Amino acid sequence: MDLISVVIPTHNAAKWVTNTIDNLAAQSYSHFELIVVDDGSQDDTVSLVRNKLARSFKNAWQIIELGSNRGSSAARNVGLSVAKGAWVQFLDSDDFMAPSKFEIQMAHCARVSADVSAVYSPWRQCHIDAGKVTFVGHLSQPNMEGRAPIMCLVGNDRPLHMAGLARRSVLEQIGGFDEALRFWECEELTFRLAKAGQLHCAPSASPLYFWRQHRDKPYLGDAAARYHATPVALGWIDQILKGLEYQSLKESGLSVRDRQDILNYSSYWARLLFRIDRTAFREYLARARKLDPNLAPTYPAVISVVSRHIGYEAAEAIAYLGRIPRDFFRKLLQARPAPRGAARD
Repeated sequence: MDLISVVIPTHNAAKWVTNTIDNLAAQSYSHFELIVVDDGSQDDTVSLVRNKLARSFKNAWQIIELGSNRGSSAARNVGLSVAKGAWVQFLDSDDFMAPSKFEIQMAHCARVSADVSAVYSPWRQCHIDAGKVTFVGHLSQPNMEGRAPIMCLVGNDRPLHMAGLARRSVLEQIGGFDEALRFWECEELTFRLAKAGQLHCAPSASPLYFWRQHRDKPYLGDAAARYHATPVALGWIDQILKGLEYQSLKESGLSVRDRQDILNYSSYWARLLFRIDRTAFREYLARARKLDPNLAPTYPAVISVVSRHIGYEAAEAIAYLGRIPRDFFRKLLQARPAPRGAARD
């Protein structure tokens, strides 16, 4: 029975980390250790965690305090350096897992060959209120079969690193997380795991990892969001270019499907930047054209065709104007009072 090392980085996580530990303790596969690495919390995270673990946690555990805030990648790497398990679970301090996650994935790990560097499974975004999980969005079911490693960075259904397990020996071989990254660090790590060995799907009909979204702020967007889209979008195109060794898509040797999916996701980020930061939009396009000098938005089809005659930015302006009435009427319908006797969602 292989040991799993669970590494939880914390930073001012007092509001939710004990619930995450309670959720971890409910795993049906019990052979795991817990390593909590505190990344310079200024609240009472450490004392809460220590009291919780000392009072009721049955597995081996330790707490490492970094003292200063070095970032979640550095905290994860410190946890990895003391891990004893054959497999490693990186778990964010506000997320949950299905109680069967370890059991399902370790059963799969027992059947795979030594060249499998990681396994992945379905995941889903959610809200967590007083321990109750409410799913939002669709079930993400990644499928890397026949895909190039770079596709770990592409699409909304890409493998979520925390939704899987990684072989500790391979994590150590590739040097763990890139501590210079503050976004895309998990996808970049999964990309290197895929280059170092095989990624296997441990299938499940339901999500095994629950990625918490916070009700008070959208995850991504303008200054009101948890993460501003500008550095995220520019960081994405930088990681794609680096992962392709600065070759164009034509030179990359990727399949037609992989190239098209990269272009589709590139259009997504360009469109988001167009709405909130035109300067960053132009900078993004300059970088993205290294993928394809004739870059054009890939959807909707009419905008793709128009862009070849009037340019990318002008075509996006038309697409943006077309969305304004639709968005207006959507907000109007949302604000409309519900009919008497009808329930509102």
